[in-house]
Amino acid sequence: MESTGGKGCAQVLCEGSPEIKSCRPTNGALTQVMIRNLILDWSGTLADDLSAVITATNRVLAHFEKPALTREEFREVFRLPYTEFYREMLPDVPLPLLQKLYLESFPEDKQHPVPMIDHALSFLQQAAETGRRMFVCSSAPLEHVQAQAEMNGVAHFFEHLHCGIVDKCVHVHEVLRLHDLRAEETAFVGDMRHDIHAGKVAGLITIATATGYESVAKLQSAAPDMLVQDLSTLTRLMRTPKLTP
Repeated sequence: MESTGGKGCAQVLCEGSPEIKSCRPTNGALTQVMIRNLILDWSGTLADDLSAVITATNRVLAHFEKPALTREEFREVFRLPYTEFYREMLPDVPLPLLQKLYLESFPEDKQHPVPMIDHALSFLQQAAETGRRMFVCSSAPLEHVQAQAEMNGVAHFFEHLHCGIVDKCVHVHEVLRLHDLRAEETAFVGDMRHDIHAGKVAGLITIATATGYESVAKLQSAAPDMLVQDLSTLTRLMRTPKLTP
């Protein structure tokens, strides 16, 4: 596991720590906060849908006679908000048409299910057992997230699915308001810089996980409070007695 908060933060975020904590430099000191709420990205954080997303994207590009992207090329150029990506790739195509084509092109059915990311299920189970409230905030279409969550047996872990979100930096404030979440007790967990930016805009604890769409180098450039290799690290850190309101 890596941390971007300096030496002190790395010392607190160690295996066997009794609590999951955030460490932030404050005038040279470290502030520690209990995380009670988790706002979770879906794609690349909980669900391993990268291959399916690349396939759907390439089908959309092919519809307009554009060359397909390799996995490496996609990970290099794709970004959120996804409107910026499509503005660069297909600048003259209206967003509603792109969204329609994408939904039609997504290769998901019972023969080609989208699995969960390694360690995601145990992470969700541990968070639920210790009383954390969980919400999804994703740019993925609601129908995709709902179907994938139900197929993988994890839908019951989430109080609400905020999906089809174009700009999480804007919507994150609505998540806090709707669910009466205190920013200092809430973490935003995601695999892209946009997730980290959204968390920072709202004053949340930001946790980057190197399991999905963006490289460690890109995630580090967003300066998250924590950077973990995968969700097993967070699972270990959440082994605390059940939280009380």
